[in-house]
Amino acid sequence: MKYQLSLLFLFFSLWVAPHWGFAQKIDFPEHFRQLLKQTDLEFLQPLEAGYRDLYLQPNEFQNCDFAIRSPKEDLEIRYFIQPWDDKKPDTTNPHLATFRALTSVATNAEEAFISAIQPAREDLVNDFNADWGMVYFFQPKAGFSDQPFCRMVALCKEGKATVFIFYLFDDPSNEALDTRYLALRFL
Repeated sequence: MKYQLSLLFLFFSLWVAPHWGFAQKIDFPEHFRQLLKQTDLEFLQPLEAGYRDLYLQPNEFQNCDFAIRSPKEDLEIRYFIQPWDDKKPDTTNPHLATFRALTSVATNAEEAFISAIQPAREDLVNDFNADWGMVYFFQPKAGFSDQPFCRMVALCKEGKATVFIFYLFDDPSNEALDTRYLALRFL
C-alpha cells in the first residue's frame, strides 16, 4: 500500500500538477517586489496555465521590470512600472509617458496599424483603482519582441505610478487576452 501511494504521488507531481497548474512557480525579482510595494500595486498572479517568469535581455526600445509566459496560453506578459516623482515631469504626465512607451515599442512600418481605446472612467476605477488609462493594439518592433502583436495597457494613479503591461501574442483571437486583462491593480 505504501508503495502504491508513493507511485501515485510521483505520478501526480510529475504529470498532473504541471498540466493543471499546481506546480507553477513564478520567482519575482526583488526590485520588482520593491516597485510593487513602493507604488501600492497588487500583482494579480495567474494561478493556472503554467505561467513562468522570464529573463529579459535588455533592449534599446523598452526595458521591462518583469515578465511571465505561458506556453499553454501562448501569451507573454511584460510589466514596466514608472514610479511617480514630483521632481521629474516625465513621471507625472502619464499621457506623455504612454506616448513615449508606445512610439518606442510600436513598429514604424507604413502598413502597420495602431488602435487606441480609452476605457470608461468607471471601469478604470472598478478594475484597476486607476485615475487614467489607455489600451493600444499594435505590431511591436522586432527588437522588442518576435511576436507579431501587442496589446499595451497603460494605467496611472496620481501620486503613485504609471504602469505599462505589454501582452505579446501571435493570434489576435487569443482568449487569454481577456482572461489576463487584470494583471496589476492599484491598492
